[in-house]
Amino acid sequence: MQKYKLIIEYDGTDFSGWQIQPNDRTVEGVLESAFSKVLQQDIDLIGQGRTDAGVHARGQVADVQIPEGTDIEKLLNGVNGLVGDEVQVTNYEEVPESFHSRFDAVGREYEYTITTRPMPLMRHNSWALRQPVDLTLLEDCAALLNGEFDFAGFSKFNEDSFTTLCEIQSSLFESEGEVIRYRIRANRFLRNMVRRLVGTMVRVAQGKMSKNEFKRVLEEPGSDIPTYTAPARGLVLEKVFYKK
Repeated sequence: MQKYKLIIEYDGTDFSGWQIQPNDRTVEGVLESAFSKVLQQDIDLIGQGRTDAGVHARGQVADVQIPEGTDIEKLLNGVNGLVGDEVQVTNYEEVPESFHSRFDAVGREYEYTITTRPMPLMRHNSWALRQPVDLTLLEDCAALLNGEFDFAGFSKFNEDSFTTLCEIQSSLFESEGEVIRYRIRANRFLRNMVRRLVGTMVRVAQGKMSKNEFKRVLEEPGSDIPTYTAPARGLVLEKVFYKK
C-alpha cells in the first residue's frame, strides 16, 4: 500500500460535518464511499481533524492508503466525479508510511466571514449582521488572543480533548467595504472555539458585552460570563501546516 496526503475543499452547507456518523451525510462518509467504489475495496480516510455541520474547508487534509501501482490521478478523477461539486480533492502528495495528518500537524488556520448587511450571494458562507459593529473593538479583542491561553470558556466540552490550552499564532480582523474577515492561526483548536470567539467578539463590538468581560473569560475560563456562538456557515478551514 502507498500512503497519500490529500487536500480537500468542500462546501459544508448540506453536510453534518466532516466525521462519519451512522445516519447522517458527512464529507468523510461520501469520500470514503467514492474511494471504495472506484477501487472496489474498503478504504479508510484519516482526517487531520473534524469540522462541524455547516462549516466549510478550502484546505482540509486527510491521509489515505491505496494499493501500490494505482494511477492516483485517474483514481482522484473518478472520486471527484462521484462526490459531485460540493466536495473535491484538489491536490495530493505521496508521503511516508509514518505520516499522520492529525498528529503531524503543527498549525491550522481558519477564516470567518462577516457581512454588515444581508448579502444574498454570500448567504451560505457568511454571517450577516443586522446591527452595526465597532471595528476597533473587534481588532482590540482579536489582539488580546495572541499567545497561549486556556480556551475552556470559549469551547464546547469534548472528551477527546486532552488539554484546553491552545497557542494562538496570529489573530486579526480585516475589512473591505461591507465584508469583514477574521483570520486566526493556532497550533490546535477546540470544538466550536473559533465560532465562540467570533460570536463573543461581535457582541463586544455591538456594545452588548464589555471588552473586560471578554478578557476575563480568556483569563478565567471558569467564570460565569456567557459566550456566544457565531453561525457555522461563515467559517472556513483555510490551511493545515506541517513541519517541512
